[in-house]
Amino acid sequence: MSNGVERWRAIEWFDTTSSAAARIVCGPIGSGKTFAVRQFVERSGGRAAYVRIPPRADLDHILAAIASEPSAGTVVLDDLDRADATACGMLAELILGGEIQCTLVLVGRSRRRLRAETLLARGFARACGDDVLAFDSEELQRLAAAYGVDFDDDDIAQLLHDTDGWPIAAEWLVRDAAGARRSLRDAFTHWRGPNGHVLLEFVERDGFEDAAELELFFDALRTGRPDTASDAERLEQLGLPIVRTRNGLRPYRILARLAEPTATRSISEATTALPPIMVVNVFGRFRCEIAGRPVPFSRRRDQAVLAFVALQPGCRTSRNELLEAFWPGINHGVASQGLRTTLSRIRRAILEAAPSVDPQRYFETTGDVRVNVRAVAVDAHRFVDRIEQGRIDDVRGAPEGAKQHYRVAQRIYVDRVLAAEAPEPCLERHAGRFEALYIEVLTRITELHAATGDLEIAREAARTLLSCNSEEARRRAVACMAPPPAVPAASA
Repeated sequence: MSNGVERWRAIEWFDTTSSAAARIVCGPIGSGKTFAVRQFVERSGGRAAYVRIPPRADLDHILAAIASEPSAGTVVLDDLDRADATACGMLAELILGGEIQCTLVLVGRSRRRLRAETLLARGFARACGDDVLAFDSEELQRLAAAYGVDFDDDDIAQLLHDTDGWPIAAEWLVRDAAGARRSLRDAFTHWRGPNGHVLLEFVERDGFEDAAELELFFDALRTGRPDTASDAERLEQLGLPIVRTRNGLRPYRILARLAEPTATRSISEATTALPPIMVVNVFGRFRCEIAGRPVPFSRRRDQAVLAFVALQPGCRTSRNELLEAFWPGINHGVASQGLRTTLSRIRRAILEAAPSVDPQRYFETTGDVRVNVRAVAVDAHRFVDRIEQGRIDDVRGAPEGAKQHYRVAQRIYVDRVLAAEAPEPCLERHAGRFEALYIEVLTRITELHAATGDLEIAREAARTLLSCNSEEARRRAVACMAPPPAVPAASA
């Protein structure tokens, strides 16, 4: 990318992983890998060197490339996964055997080709998390400012939602707005018609090594997700544009929407601007806003019903489940009328906050009651997503990535579900589930940071655990802070 946006989170990741024999930077096409590692090299003061590996290079070629930078303590091998597969495997064996004299940064799309899992599992490598490469809201703001595009916080939230933070897609949308001298508002809608096919063609042309991969991925685009878990894992390992969510792996949202057959979209859907994102916070004090405007709920029960639906599996529930949850033991006719009135008040409140948008775009009440996750961002969903990403990095042996995900999850969890609102009894089950997850987060933050010598952060997390109103939390805190048992001296 040529926008000049400094990737501070990537630079920080390089700083915190400097002791690893190998660092692995994997991501799909257009994720900004090369841009990030070049910034790292430029800032190294000559301590790191950059080398691009040509396609089908053999091991001798790779070793010669490393030897060509004798003064560098770190050598970046970009496009390494395009080298001969056998050569990649042999290089991994040399790293495991301690036969490479400098530290390496292995860059490519395919974790499988780079033997990432083997290096991570054996403790010889650290992997850069997908979230470090993806743009966050601050980087999107700097990107828009670099191109001179006007924006507000809602525009940034919408762009982050539309692109999943995918750097190449975000830059194309911002650059299009700059070229047309528009603000960032509705950037995807304006860009999609004339330019969307170019992004699909770019991915199809440059993102795949064989026809089978291409067919599998575009089948996933048409259906919304891969057919099987093994297909999903294969696509992710190959470094294709896949994002991991609480519901499993799915293609990047922008590609799935571009791949929709035109016949499946009405004319109004193809030409109407996307609604601004509704933001719903359920941790601590309830908050619901659309484009910065609070949704004026007149009763706490209305807030509780919206929160209850948003926390259900798939963000949907039946009317009978709502009746049992909020009107237990009440005459069915009276309860049904109460539910209809509540749903009507919720729709009216949404319409008052966003008069130009059909409330059904956010909160659907025809048949089952459903919160539309494509237009509604819920803090509890982000919390769970981060925990699952942290668990994955834990299993993969990538503690730096796990620590980052768990720390973000800790910041998202402000307090128990609707703790400031005297929550209804039906929400207690959800509150208990999220509190248990929060305790897990604090426990792993304590353990991971203690294991890597970050004792101040470990102690802070342990103190937070102790303050939780839970015997389990206190038990875990004491266990985390207890000194390791002494190793008995060997007998003579």
